Amino acid sequence: MARIGVLLISVFMIFSCKKNSDNTIDVSGFVTDRINSFPIENVDVLLEVKDVGGTTFSNTFTQIETAKTNANGAYEFSFQNRNALEYRFTFSKDGYFSDQTLMNPDLLFVDQVNTIDFDIYSSSYLLLNLKNNSPFNANDQVILNADLISSVVGSCFTNIVTMTGATVDTTIQCQVYGNQMVKFDYFVTKDNFTYSYTDSVFCSAGDTLTKYIFY
Repeated sequence: MARIGVLLISVFMIFSCKKNSDNTIDVSGFVTDRINSFPIENVDVLLEVKDVGGTTFSNTFTQIETAKTNANGAYEFSFQNRNALEYRFTFSKDGYFSDQTLMNPDLLFVDQVNTIDFDIYSSSYLLLNLKNNSPFNANDQVILNADLISSVVGSCFTNIVTMTGATVDTTIQCQVYGNQMVKFDYFVTKDNFTYSYTDSVFCSAGDTLTKYIFY
């Protein structure tokens, strides 16, 4: 009789473990740089859920799992399947722009590893210092063609910058997406003659780069 009891307990434990396993959602993926596709290490991956509570729907997300990418940009976690309205994945790291993606619960399955790859933009600051190093008179002028710079992914330049005078010494700051070449044109007018110039700089992820434009 005791043997039968032990057998029943064992069967129950096996059934329970299988039931819990069958109710677990496994997620894995890779996080890469959106411009150069390189893997990104130490990205914080946050999973949140918007639950369905009884006959009501929640409008807020609740954290249920976190992970961090390894040297290959890979992450993984598991969580219990639930009555969810929506899942939200957030990817963040210092020196990068945080980004999110929403996931329909019907697209996450308990009988397989769900692959969710994502890419994010790195962040870089570009400081352009405009300085009139050899003034002619108060009519000296420099025009920075920011319209061209605004075509760079993530640039905050939105218009043409014009500086007039013999004592110009101004720094313009712009946050751009990193790991890309930033090209810009500028035009200098002195003594009624206008000269055009083209220059470029590479903005690395997480860096602050100062570019001096002496004219």
